[in-house]
Amino acid sequence: MRTLNLTVTVFAFVQGGIALAQQGDTGATIEPTPIEKVLDANPEPDGKAYRIEILLKEGTRVAYRIPPSEAAKIADGMSKAAIAGGQDMEVATIVSGMIIQIDSKGKAVILTPRSQSGVLEPLAIPISGAKLLVRALKTKIAEAQATAAKQQKRP
Repeated sequence: MRTLNLTVTVFAFVQGGIALAQQGDTGATIEPTPIEKVLDANPEPDGKAYRIEILLKEGTRVAYRIPPSEAAKIADGMSKAAIAGGQDMEVATIVSGMIIQIDSKGKAVILTPRSQSGVLEPLAIPISGAKLLVRALKTKIAEAQATAAKQQKRP
């Protein structure tokens, strides 16, 4: 019996607003299918995988259950610049304020940072990871304060 290996690849092109998904079995020529919209992307209730639901350009809806290790690879790939000259882009912005809300389903905390140049891209933190984020922030704040204290003591 032949086993179907599913391959998921997602590309984002910032300038054209185009995203593509492809699936197929190993060794076959794969034609990318444009993605119309991401309908949902959240962790599974059991916390062992992530689920992403996508509406394809031709109207087909697909859903993928992705293990955390693969989701991390996708997130890493999607965080890289997809435009020419992306390596010269600014990597950090000083945030002057932040709006904190919850989504309508109560599944995520929405952080909308502001800088001097205006409102930045909102971030959705799943409720399942919110406490972990707060813990990490407290740790990093303490590290930053310790580093700043060392810098002030030096002549």
